[in-house]
Amino acid sequence: MIQATQKIAAVMTTLIAIHIGQSFAAPAVTAPVIVPTTQTSTVNVATKTANQTAPVVITPPIKPATLETQFSNLNKQSKIQTKRLDELEVANRIALTRNQTLQLENDNLSVQVKVLQSDRGAQMFIYGAVAILVGALIGYVIASNFLRRTRRW
Repeated sequence: MIQATQKIAAVMTTLIAIHIGQSFAAPAVTAPVIVPTTQTSTVNVATKTANQTAPVVITPPIKPATLETQFSNLNKQSKIQTKRLDELEVANRIALTRNQTLQLENDNLSVQVKVLQSDRGAQMFIYGAVAILVGALIGYVIASNFLRRTRRW
């Protein structure tokens, strides 16, 4: 695995050198050499052998984004944001309609509870009135029986 990686590094070094315009034989790879760089440039270094040093390849500095690329990025972001905004608006409308229907159901149920409570109160009033009437009748019957017995004596 290490040998394959070293071979790939050697081939890449050769291709970069050919691209730049230099030609040299690919050196045998033994150990990587790291060269300190400045902030504006990146340095790729090939490996060196016992007697040979590999050429140092300096890549051009990274250019800052141009106004056109920044504008295109902003356009992409704004399109994504408008799409998300539309989705949120649709979800908000759905939630609002659901909220209104639930409020209507809640109002209907509270009215039904009040009606049932008033019906229950009326029913209890009727039960109480019937109980008083039954009690009065029983009391009258018992009292009339006591009055008859006292007259007979």
